[in-house]
Amino acid sequence: MKFGLFYNPMVPRRPGELEWEPGEERNAFKSTLEQIQLADRLGIDYVFLGEHHFSAQYAHNSASEVLLGAIAATTKHIRLGTAITQTSHNDPVRVAERIAMADLISDGRVEFGLGSGSPHEVAAFFQNFGVDQSERKARTDAAAQIAVDILGSRGAWPGAKNEFFDYPPANVVPKSHQLPHPPLWTSTTGPGMADGVAKRGLGQLMLTVGGPELVAREVQAYWNALRGDDVKPVGRAINPAVFTFTSGLLAPTDQLAEERGREGLEFFGFGLMGGAAMTIQNPEFHLWDEFKKWKAGGKDPRATPPPMDFAYAPGQTMFGPDRAKKLYRQFEAAHSDGVLLNQQFGHTKHEHMMESIEILARDVIPEFREREPEHEAWRAEQLKGVDLPIYTTVSSRREALVA
Repeated sequence: MKFGLFYNPMVPRRPGELEWEPGEERNAFKSTLEQIQLADRLGIDYVFLGEHHFSAQYAHNSASEVLLGAIAATTKHIRLGTAITQTSHNDPVRVAERIAMADLISDGRVEFGLGSGSPHEVAAFFQNFGVDQSERKARTDAAAQIAVDILGSRGAWPGAKNEFFDYPPANVVPKSHQLPHPPLWTSTTGPGMADGVAKRGLGQLMLTVGGPELVAREVQAYWNALRGDDVKPVGRAINPAVFTFTSGLLAPTDQLAEERGREGLEFFGFGLMGGAAMTIQNPEFHLWDEFKKWKAGGKDPRATPPPMDFAYAPGQTMFGPDRAKKLYRQFEAAHSDGVLLNQQFGHTKHEHMMESIEILARDVIPEFREREPEHEAWRAEQLKGVDLPIYTTVSSRREALVA
C-alpha cells in the first residue's frame, strides 16, 4: 500500500478581520512546499493537490500546476498529482499543455487527476461562458477527453469538434514525458461512484469519511466493474487503482493529536458540509467567525449543522502512531492501493504538520512496506481478464503494458 499527502491549503482569516495579515497566504504556500520537501526526503510516495476557486479561507489553491512546478523543482522522487484539475471550465488545450510541462520538468512524476469541481465554484465560470449548469458533466467529460487525447498524441493532434469545442488540427507542445500519458485519476466524494470511475479506466481518489467498511465495498465495486465488458477508457491506457483519503494529524500520542488537530478538523468539516459554499455565494462571509459562532451554539449557514463528531468519523486519522497503524491496516485489508493524508486545515501549526509527516514516515509506513508483495499479488489476481493497456505507478513493478 502506498502513502501520500493531499493539500487544499486553507488560510482562515483572523477573528473579525476583513483581510489576511501581510504575508499570510504566502507563508501558507511556503509551509506547504517545505512539508512536501520533507515528505520527499522521507520517502513518501505521492502528493496530490486540489484545485478550487472563490473558496476564501477554505481552499486557496487555484493554480495547481504552478504549485506543481515549484514542487518539481525542489523534490526528486515524490509523485505529483492533481486531485483534481477542473476540466469543467478550464480550456482543455491549456490543461494538456500545463500537465505536459509539469511532467517534463519533474522527469515524468505527474499524476493527472481530472473532474468537474463543485457546482458552486463552477457557477461563476459557466455564467461567464453562457453555459447552463445542467451541462456541467457533459462539458467536463468533453474537455477531459480532449486534454487526454492531446497528452496521448505524439505527433499532430487531429483537433476536435463537439457541442462545446471546435479545434482545428494542431501540434500541441510540449509533449508529456510519460507514455502514453501520465496516469489518469478522478476524485469521488461519496459512495456508489466506483463503478463509473472504473468504467472510464481511471484511478479513484476516494474521500473516506465513512471508514474502512465503505472503502472495502467501493474497492470491490471498482474491480468488478473494471473486469466487466463495458469499460470505455478515457485514455490510451487505464490506471487501475483506488486510493483512500483520510483527514487528520499524527502526533506522538492520541491526546496530543487531538489537542493539535481537533479544531482544525472540525473547521474542515464545517466548510465541507456547507460553510465553503457560503464563502462563494457571499464573498464577504467570514468562514472562521461563523465556524466559531456555530461551535458556541449558533446555527450552520444552511440551518443543517454538520456533526460535531466529524473529527472522529470512521475514516479520519487524529491519532498517535499505534492507532494510525490500526486504521491503516483496515484500509490495507480493504485492498486500498494507497492512503492520502490531508492534514492542512484551520490554524494547525506548521511544526505540528512537519512532525506528523515524520511520524508517518518513521513509525507507520515501514510495516506496510514489508507487505507490499502480498498486495501486488492480490492486484495481479484482480487484473486477470483485464485485456486493456495499463499504465500505473501504484505497483513497484510499474505495470506498463502499453500496446
